[in-house]
Amino acid sequence: MDKYHYDHRPGRHRLRQVLIVLAVSLAIIGLIGSIVVRDIRGHKDKQVTGITHTIIQAGDDPGNRLRINEAGFSMELPGDWKEVGRRNDLSEHSVTWQSTKPQQDSRTVRLYIDTIPTTRSLNKLVPVTAAGNMLTVGDVSDNCATFTQGGTLNAYDATKLKEAPAKWNKVDFICDLPRVIDNEIGTGSVEGHNTVTLTGASNVPHKYFFLYTDRSGQPDNSIFTNALRSFKAR
Repeated sequence: MDKYHYDHRPGRHRLRQVLIVLAVSLAIIGLIGSIVVRDIRGHKDKQVTGITHTIIQAGDDPGNRLRINEAGFSMELPGDWKEVGRRNDLSEHSVTWQSTKPQQDSRTVRLYIDTIPTTRSLNKLVPVTAAGNMLTVGDVSDNCATFTQGGTLNAYDATKLKEAPAKWNKVDFICDLPRVIDNEIGTGSVEGHNTVTLTGASNVPHKYFFLYTDRSGQPDNSIFTNALRSFKAR
């Protein structure tokens, strides 16, 4: 028979309470653990279930292209572009294409053939080299105001300047210092200012000059370099 002591419970009764509390605590911990594991597994299942989709912006779709086929050359531009101008006179032989997308219609590519504006100034240069009837395309330069003596990126101060000779990757061109923010990019080669010569299957050499203008809020030089890489003289 258990004896009671003042302000103390029997040891056996106290041990029973401890065991009950421990068992309940373990049960609660186990329940919480199973819920957490099930929730984690559920999230994993949601991440791997279903079909994976690759999202491509419409403008970057390689299948959406304007394929230009002329008697003397071929070239590709983004699918929304269209021809907007053509000149063939004593002073200029050129074709111009333009983007038709809203807020991107300030983007144009103009191709000069044989009658080359060798004094045309640029903000940036793309050096090119003839490789058969195609072009090897170099890196687009920085704004030439950053590496031409006297240049500045301050648009107001730039208006006081004059065009100046410049060089990028051993290619000479004329830097448009006064219109520093115009973002006109042209091609050039070691042959001379704004000039590269290609010979197609006709075995008749032609001189070419490509001029890209992009006054949009988000200039995209890859449009120009991709067009250059697609160009073929015929």
